[in-house]
Amino acid sequence: MLGAVWVLYDFLVIKTVGVLAPQLGCEAGSRTYDKLKYGTHVFYINTVKMLLLVVVASILGVLPYVAVFALAYGALRIFSFGVHLKNSFLCTLIGFVYYLGSVYLSLYVEIPLWARIVLLIVSVVSFIAYALAQTKKRPIPEHQRKTLKKKSLITLAMVAVVTFVLHYILPVFSSLVLMAAVCQTVNLLPSTYKIFNEC
Repeated sequence: MLGAVWVLYDFLVIKTVGVLAPQLGCEAGSRTYDKLKYGTHVFYINTVKMLLLVVVASILGVLPYVAVFALAYGALRIFSFGVHLKNSFLCTLIGFVYYLGSVYLSLYVEIPLWARIVLLIVSVVSFIAYALAQTKKRPIPEHQRKTLKKKSLITLAMVAVVTFVLHYILPVFSSLVLMAAVCQTVNLLPSTYKIFNEC
């Protein structure tokens, strides 16, 4: 069954690249062609992961909470980058731990204000030190680094403000936004890169 899924997946990637490559003027074997193939691969993999997460979250009745976490986490990650796992299964597993773990922690564990402050300070220090953490497959051009760094810190500042504003009004959503910052901080740490051999 799993083998059949992978065959279908490879077929979709090949067919998609076959349609797009001529329109973009990419020749097989060129660097642009390889980038297109990799991008198509990532698109389909991420689409499947997202659909699976939506199905599981819906069954568990936590889809709105997952959506809030995903919004904050995605906003932070898009500018600060961070580790990307080479193994798709492991990536999916850790993604589920991040999303569902953060949701259930937010629902059932009351995080006091002082702990929120400490976690946000750790996040700010980590973002200043390590944000724009690139990988071998996703190097960041030098001319973009300053702008992306600034955007990542502004986004983190907005997350911090939302966390404090919602603390007394909607504590669960406050915790979800906070956990998004914590998870992305983990993604940036050099120790995370070493553990997953992404140095």
